[in-house]
Amino acid sequence: MKIKQIVACAALVAATAVSAPAFAGATGNVGAFSDYVFRGITQTGGAASVQGGLDYASDSGVYVGTWISNLGGGTANYETDFYGGYAGKVGDVGFDVGVIEYYYRADNSLNTTEFYGGLSFSGLSTKLFYSDNLFSSKDSGFYATANYPIAVTETVAVTPSIGYSFGDAYKSNGVFGKGNGGPGEIIDFGLTLTKTLKEGFTFSFGLVGTDRDGGNDETLVIGLKKSFDL
Repeated sequence: MKIKQIVACAALVAATAVSAPAFAGATGNVGAFSDYVFRGITQTGGAASVQGGLDYASDSGVYVGTWISNLGGGTANYETDFYGGYAGKVGDVGFDVGVIEYYYRADNSLNTTEFYGGLSFSGLSTKLFYSDNLFSSKDSGFYATANYPIAVTETVAVTPSIGYSFGDAYKSNGVFGKGNGGPGEIIDFGLTLTKTLKEGFTFSFGLVGTDRDGGNDETLVIGLKKSFDL
């Protein structure tokens, strides 16, 4: 059964890391990936995923967007995300606050609203997500994440990332763990190599994993994404 278990390969920017657009205007993206990994756990059962999104950002810092991906097995075959927020800078410190809705047309019981806030400084980005009803658990959950892109060349970067899922949703009713109870908390990690190509293409090669009880072993995810202005 497909349960929306969190742990995104924040690195495999294939997925909804929810980043504010870098400049004003409308943009789009579409990509193909060998897996859809969300906060460390596959959402396609290890199968390939096709994903795409649209974003709009204003000069004021307000942004909105939507994103869609196929899923594997379970009761929901597709995930559609809708998000919006406000991003800016105070001195050298960047900030980003907003809300994201995870929508599953085939199984509305999984629909989840998360609020988030983030800070960035000198390349390091951090973000905290919160929901009062996390993916049909009927309980609250938090997700904290951080990543730090390291430029190797002008077109190649390596990004280590780490995430921490915690809250009542991970302690109750087995939604996020095996057996009758969840593990209480989950740590996920990732290391991703990205190569910027011509014509808006980006190639990514990432290793992601989690310490979740009975969870997946480390997974390699390869992807190719095309970004474009509208």
